[in-house]
Amino acid sequence: MGLTDILAKVTDPYERQARLYPALLAGLPVIVMATVLYGSNSVITAASTVAVSCGGLYLLANIARERGRRLEPILFASWGGKPTTQLLRHRDQNIEGPTKQRYHAFLSRMINLSFPNKNEEKTNPVDADDIYQSAVRWLLNHTRDKSKYKMIFDENIAYGFRRNAYGLKAIGVGICLVTSTWVLISEGIVRVGKVSGVLVNPASASTAVLISLAVSAMMLLVWLSYFTERTVRNAAFTYAETLLRACEVE
Repeated sequence: MGLTDILAKVTDPYERQARLYPALLAGLPVIVMATVLYGSNSVITAASTVAVSCGGLYLLANIARERGRRLEPILFASWGGKPTTQLLRHRDQNIEGPTKQRYHAFLSRMINLSFPNKNEEKTNPVDADDIYQSAVRWLLNHTRDKSKYKMIFDENIAYGFRRNAYGLKAIGVGICLVTSTWVLISEGIVRVGKVSGVLVNPASASTAVLISLAVSAMMLLVWLSYFTERTVRNAAFTYAETLLRACEVE
């Protein structure tokens, strides 16, 4: 069973892109190693096919989702609150004042609650945030139409993908290192002896070995340089701004 067959089994766009893709990226070095070094008839490939058929895809997606959701409140706390809540605060400068006033007026009507002014927000920020979060909850419930609010849906996927991948970062880095070590030792490129110590024989590396090592090295670079708190934060605030723009079209 190839990657195309695996992906075809997950038809929901969010489930596939935000949850399954991060898990598959984490396992990519193993998948490539099994394919190029051991072939389609290997025990590893057969075991992977059985695992996928017995709910492995669902498990992979849920592992990514769970790790991402556990990470989310930690990130929000370090950023100063949920992105949508921050953007609705008077003291936040990411959205210009007149636009924010329109958002406040619209959401206030929809949830039938008065929004705090600047002084009220400063005096009681906890209560103010509760009103903002209640308004955002209403907005989320009324923008679930994927065709009407496609941009919101797409940005939600982008955020979910980065958040879940960041949650899997330690696992992804570990798999890259373990896979590379296994290939180097099992293929005789690196030999460890009690007397001779460590011997490196790069001349014995076949094309398949080089492909496997290259993929592991590439994915290690991706995990370390791309899936960072900064990229997750960028996606989170982009999604939050896109969601709030729905106040202008509701």
